[in-house]
Formats: sequence, C-alpha cells, structure tokens
Amino acid sequence: MIPFRQTATRGMLLLVLSSILIIAMLTPLEPVDYVYFALSSGLNVAPEVFIVIADLLLLLAGYLLASSLQKFLSVGKLLSDQITSMCSRLSSLNEKFNRKGFPSLLAAVSIVVFWHVPPVLNAVLLQFWLHWTMHVSLFFAGVLIFVGFTQLTPNMRLLSYLLGCKAMAVFGAYLLVSPVVVYGLFPYPEQAEAGAAMVAMCVASDATIIPLWLRRYFSAS
Repeated sequence: MIPFRQTATRGMLLLVLSSILIIAMLTPLEPVDYVYFALSSGLNVAPEVFIVIADLLLLLAGYLLASSLQKFLSVGKLLSDQITSMCSRLSSLNEKFNRKGFPSLLAAVSIVVFWHVPPVLNAVLLQFWLHWTMHVSLFFAGVLIFVGFTQLTPNMRLLSYLLGCKAMAVFGAYLLVSPVVVYGLFPYPEQAEAGAAMVAMCVASDATIIPLWLRRYFSAS
C-alpha cells in the first residue's frame, strides 16, 4: 500500500507542476510576453534570456506531464487488468518503433532546432499564432524526450542530458563571440548576453549532473 500511495503522490505532484507550467506557457502569449519584458526591464536582463528560459520550461512541462501520466498508469495497473493490457501494448509499440529511444529523441531535437533557425525564430516573434505553435511544439518535444528516456538506462539518460546541455553551450558560446547579429530582431549586445546566459546555465547544470553521473557509473561498475 505504501508504494501505491507514494507512486500516486508523485504522479499528482508531477501533474500539478506540469499543469502550472502548461497554464503559464500555453495561455495567450501577450500577458506572458509582458511579464518577460517587465522582468527584463526591472532586472536589466536581455529579453532573449527569458525566451531561452521559456523554451526550457516548455520542454520541462511536456516531460513532467508524460512522467505524471506514467505514474498514474503504473497505479492503474494494480487496479485494472484492462489498464495493464493497454500499458503492455503501448510498451511493446514503443520498443518496436522507438528502439533505444533514438527516433523520439531525434524528433525532439529536430523540433527544437527547427524553431531556433534564425529566419524561423524571427518570423515566430512577429506572428502570434506561429509563436503559439512553437510553444505547443516544444511542449510536445518534452513529451518525446520522456518517451525516448524510457528506453534508456539511468546513466544513458544523464549522458543524453549532458550532450543536450553541451549543444546548447556551444550555440550559446557562438552567440557570445559571433561578430555578426544572428537574429535580426535583437541587437548584438542582447544576443551576446543571451549566449552568456546559455553557457552559464549549462555550466551550472554540469556542476550538479556530472557528479551524479560519475557516482552512478562507478557504483554500477
């Protein structure tokens, strides 16, 4: 009974967190954008920094929602044979069409990269519905990341996360030192500040994730 309650409690907590992020990020964008620009003005931070944070929060929202659904399904398997059968079929399909998690992870990365191609992002910032579509797509990419992670070992999940951080850090470093403006709607100083923020977030992430990954790796060997 205790594992049952713990799983249900964790599922509810993840659902609440994902719901908060979904409501904040997928409601009409004008209030959200107003908050971003108000914060950037009050804290003297480039608006691009908050755009980066918003993208990461959308990925997190999708991941947390998928994780909460998995928790509830695991509880449901203890209560219903039909849910057990459905989960078994879904797991079989995932293993068949999403071997090693590569297809879903590749799709998630493709979504993220597509929306950050300079001409595409410039168009997104000028069109409301395109902007909203980007938010929904990034949320879905977070779901795909979770689906892919279900096919990986814990160490491979951490390694995949680190590789994603490294990709963001490399792009952030490029924005920081690039002599030209990559995104035409933003002045060069703001572009450099956003790049510095991306690098700083990856360094902070590495400081917490790498020790955990090393601990798991050597404890398993």
